Amino acid sequence: MKIIRILIALSLCLVLLPACKSTKQDESDIPTYAGDDLPGKVHQKTYKPQKKEDTISVERLEKLSKEGNPNAQLALGKIYFEGRAGKKQDYGKAIKLFQDAAALGNGPAMFNIGLCYDAGYGVRQDLKKATEWYYKAADAGVAEAQAKAAVLAENGGDFQTALKYYKMRADGGESSAMRNVAIYILNGFGGDEPASVAVDYLLKASQRGDTRAQVKLADCYERGVGTEQNYEEMFNWLSISAQDGDAEAQAKLGYCYQQGIGTYRNTDTAAKWFRISADNGYAPGMVAVGNCYQFGIGVPMDMTAAAEYFRKAADLGDSIGQYSIALLAQTGTGTPKNEAEAFQFFKLSAEQQFAPAFTQLGICHEQGIGTNKDLNAAAKAYKEAAALKDPEGIRRLALCYLNGTGVTKDLQEAQRLLNLAVKNGDTIAVDILCEKFPETK
Repeated sequence: MKIIRILIALSLCLVLLPACKSTKQDESDIPTYAGDDLPGKVHQKTYKPQKKEDTISVERLEKLSKEGNPNAQLALGKIYFEGRAGKKQDYGKAIKLFQDAAALGNGPAMFNIGLCYDAGYGVRQDLKKATEWYYKAADAGVAEAQAKAAVLAENGGDFQTALKYYKMRADGGESSAMRNVAIYILNGFGGDEPASVAVDYLLKASQRGDTRAQVKLADCYERGVGTEQNYEEMFNWLSISAQDGDAEAQAKLGYCYQQGIGTYRNTDTAAKWFRISADNGYAPGMVAVGNCYQFGIGVPMDMTAAAEYFRKAADLGDSIGQYSIALLAQTGTGTPKNEAEAFQFFKLSAEQQFAPAFTQLGICHEQGIGTNKDLNAAAKAYKEAAALKDPEGIRRLALCYLNGTGVTKDLQEAQRLLNLAVKNGDTIAVDILCEKFPETK
């Protein structure tokens, strides 16, 4: 399972959290409003705030700042950063005030310093320093910093640090962070934490309405990972997620209806959910609709419609969609015959390690279909298919060794591969084995 990466857009939100304790001034005199988001792009050097009425006593903030009040320093730094309350925009003064507040443990000030280094506001852009300040702010409890730190650590391959900050956000009630923690654990990045902990996180996120967590939780119930296998629970969570618009859940719900897993079998309802998923742009859903039309499952058989859906999925890069449209294009079924196009789609599918596509590539090379005849290339493709345990690929590679086609003839290897093909369910290999190696029992 690939690790889901969440991209957090850079937003300069100079937030004022509750004040730190000060013995010099009553904290209630200090404004603790929430700042505006500061829209900006990396390398942007100027910031133009939205104009609004200023009600802050700058003189009072300056006095409190000099007395060492971190909240006042943060608030005054924001004023200089934005150029408000009659003060000229001055990044240098702003950063100095942020640094003063940060030295006194003010988390939002630490985050603001990180943002300045990240975007190059008043300082030379330095992503390493930005990251260091984000981590400091995250450890100080700033939610935005924790989210940013988690993504930065994840993108840098430091999964343990990423998990640490995702857990902080999860403990803060963020459902997407709960889901990420669960995915980390399920993918082996959670140390000694068992899969049951991941299921707990997914359940909490699912109960908060996170549709992606609901799909992952359904997967756990389907496979019995971290919990007992329970098809009814799987179906229930897929239903909730599908009804909330999750395209993957819609496709999986269609499969439940098609196979009668966790619910009654109803191919018409299955086709309906497959189509909804496809309409929402989910490539596997498109493949499922194509299969329905190809075999007349829940809809009338229509090879033209099947080809159209397979092609849509293929154009989105789906390996099975590429393989499926290639098969139809090769024979001209539901779409104009085009062997060269079929070969290219088989190649694209194989590049994604779809085993049957390697076998078809081997056949194309062996017979010169859509490409030049090349027995060495055919044997190579069959080897790739065999490595991925495709039964037909294993059998065809066995024949290469049996006849010395594209490889050195090797009867012992041919027999081994035929036995392996039989073990993997290839019935044709049984007849070949009996014919060529009659001593085989």
